[in-house]
Amino acid sequence: MEERRLLLAVALSLLILTGYSLLFGPRARPPAEPAPSPGSAEPLAGTPAPDTAPPVAPPPEAPEVPASAPPVVSVPTLAAEREQRVEVVADEYTIAFSNRGARLLSWTLADYPDAQGRPEEMVPAVTPGMRPLDIVTGDPAVDEQLEAALFLPSTDTLRVRGGTPRTLSFQYADGQIQAEKALTFQDDGLISVSVSVSSNGQPIPRRVVWGPGLGNPSAEERDVRGFKEPEGVALVEGSVERFAPAKLGPVGREVSAARWVGLESRYFVALFIPSEGLASGEIQPVTLPAGREEEATVAAAAAIDVTGDRPVFLYVGAKDHQQLKGLGYGLERVVPVGDWIGPIVVPLLRLLRWVHGRVGNWGWAIVILTILINMVMAPLRHYSIANGMKMAKMSPEMKVIQERYRKVPMMDPRRQKMQEEMGALYAKHGMSMGTQMLVGCLPLLLTMPFLFAFYRVLMISVELRGAPFLWIPDLSHKDPYYITPLLMGVSMYTMQRLTPTTMDPAQQRIMMLMPLMLTGMFLWAPAGLNLYWLTANLWSLLQQAVEMRLLRPKEPVPVPTKGGRRKR
Repeated sequence: MEERRLLLAVALSLLILTGYSLLFGPRARPPAEPAPSPGSAEPLAGTPAPDTAPPVAPPPEAPEVPASAPPVVSVPTLAAEREQRVEVVADEYTIAFSNRGARLLSWTLADYPDAQGRPEEMVPAVTPGMRPLDIVTGDPAVDEQLEAALFLPSTDTLRVRGGTPRTLSFQYADGQIQAEKALTFQDDGLISVSVSVSSNGQPIPRRVVWGPGLGNPSAEERDVRGFKEPEGVALVEGSVERFAPAKLGPVGREVSAARWVGLESRYFVALFIPSEGLASGEIQPVTLPAGREEEATVAAAAAIDVTGDRPVFLYVGAKDHQQLKGLGYGLERVVPVGDWIGPIVVPLLRLLRWVHGRVGNWGWAIVILTILINMVMAPLRHYSIANGMKMAKMSPEMKVIQERYRKVPMMDPRRQKMQEEMGALYAKHGMSMGTQMLVGCLPLLLTMPFLFAFYRVLMISVELRGAPFLWIPDLSHKDPYYITPLLMGVSMYTMQRLTPTTMDPAQQRIMMLMPLMLTGMFLWAPAGLNLYWLTANLWSLLQQAVEMRLLRPKEPVPVPTKGGRRKR
């Protein structure tokens, strides 16, 4: 039985091999072409010589594919069915997105109310166009598609509480373009932003922007002296660079090797920070359409490169020096405390907050801290006032000497005689001509840095926004009734009238114009600054009046004589 099966298998194998050789065997080689006769035509170029075999034709090559055209990769489609609002809710902020384009709609700060008492809005209220956190690839077609796409959000509402990071992601794919935007909210105030965009599976260079502008300045804020529109800012090579919108030019400014880049207003900031190393970015101008009664304006927008795999951090909030320093990355440098007075400004800022914590009102905190600073400076002012009184006492004798040599040329040797007489006059009154200038100017030089430092403190203190004091509704805005700047001018005029001086009448009249000019300058200054100057002037008036009374020479008491007359 087994032998029969073996014979049958061999027969079938032979049958299959025979059939295969008949059907698929090698074809007969065609006969060789005969050699051309002597009168025949020359062979065509490329025809093989008669005595050689024809070459084997190479296999056909696949058509070349341009290097810029990536292979087509099938990407599953992923999109939402309808447009919807997505919110992130935290104690400090509330953020709203639209899933159409994964675009930012609102970013409010709960701790900083606006003029109407509502949380401050960081997203500019502008017409359709660029919006904060938009993705920019540089390809207009891709950018328009992403703006109109219905991204699929990971959740409708994300609540951020406690120390656990929470992530909100938006995803979209149409079979060719694939995009994802993810934001991770951390408890330290920084937000991690990751963006990926690819076409046919190949990554596309991309940037994330903030702008145009930052927040929505009110008419009252714009009316304050020194107001500036939100501008670009970056930390490059240890130096803070600022870019005003009007000076950006038509193409903007590229920023390379930046520690951070973003936009700032007077009190708020939006900064992109690379998670590692440095990053490149751009500050670009954006023309905003004109309103009904306004002209078209130019606003700034900031962008950072997010092409790599690393995320970038985002900070949106107040320019609080203490908080920003706690976050690291040199973020506190965005607060303009000043280079040479910064070491004084920062402690004064903390001291102002400490005083406010005790009195509960920012206006009274300014008044109390101003008085404390002036009390510390009182000994230096004492020397200045005493020196001024001595100079005023010897002023008549000094004018006699000056009048005697008035017509003597400056290079005349007789001028040396004048200097000797002046030196004798100083010695007569117990003063040194060589050190008089230093004694007179040193107290002023020592006190002015502290005065300027406190001035800077009030300029950068975000806590003054919306802080009321007596009749003033907002210390960061101008005094609505101009009471504080007018009183400041009057106090300055009175102080000059009481100050002893050796100037001639013409110079005194010129100096009397200073209070008038400063009053005009401070009419539209923040009320907190006017309150500070007014308090400082009132303290100076009080100290000067007391010092002059104490230092004024006393009249000699008459002594009676034998004849009944009083001897003086």
